[in-house]
Amino acid sequence: MKTVKIFKITAIIFLLMPVYSISNTVTPFDECKNKILSYLEKMEKMNKPESGKVYYVRYRMHTEFSKELQISSSETVTEVMTSKNMLMMKDQNMKVFGDEENVFVVIPKIKKIYWNKSDPRIFNDANTYKKFLDIQRSLLNSAVEISCVKQNDITIITVKPSAEFSKRTKLLQQKITYNNKSERIISVDNSYNRYNKIKNQTIVYEALDFNSSKKIASPITALFRAKELKPAYKGFEIIDNRENR
Repeated sequence: MKTVKIFKITAIIFLLMPVYSISNTVTPFDECKNKILSYLEKMEKMNKPESGKVYYVRYRMHTEFSKELQISSSETVTEVMTSKNMLMMKDQNMKVFGDEENVFVVIPKIKKIYWNKSDPRIFNDANTYKKFLDIQRSLLNSAVEISCVKQNDITIITVKPSAEFSKRTKLLQQKITYNNKSERIISVDNSYNRYNKIKNQTIVYEALDFNSSKKIASPITALFRAKELKPAYKGFEIIDNRENR
């Protein structure tokens, strides 16, 4: 199991928090696009916590698959905490604990713990996160249509990608819900064409705190007590990948 793939999760620090409303006002194309571009710029500056701070994010993701796959839709709730040199991520299927030395990937369903040597790029670079933001900017800058409808405190932004972008990503449309009061994106809904395994995917950002009082335990502390696995992980098989990297 490659450690780097796990950290695609850093992309989620893109946005945040929920609300609802009504009453419509259409916003001009450029104003609409610039609202999101400026938000992306702000989020890029917040990509890595300062020393002593913890970022906390909780989001819900609903995925609908293409009919051909005959797979039921799925919903997961994910929590992520990051500090300058540690991270914790968990959902219904997996837990990840990482610092500058070790990364543990815990799969409760099969009772396995993958022990990986940490990759310095996880904490020293924003490569995965920056790549995500660059793709989002590319979508906005090449879009053939961007419509903005204001509903009191919320703006619904619908983005239709260019033919080239759509061919490359299989994206048909992106719908962004933006809270004008908190100046945050609260949900993103992506619809894909028939060539994609996923038909639709919606992410709702339920919480984002750039100065959380939550504490992140080191990976060793989170899993072990006196060199033995904690009771919650009793019977789990440890697969040590550190020598293979």
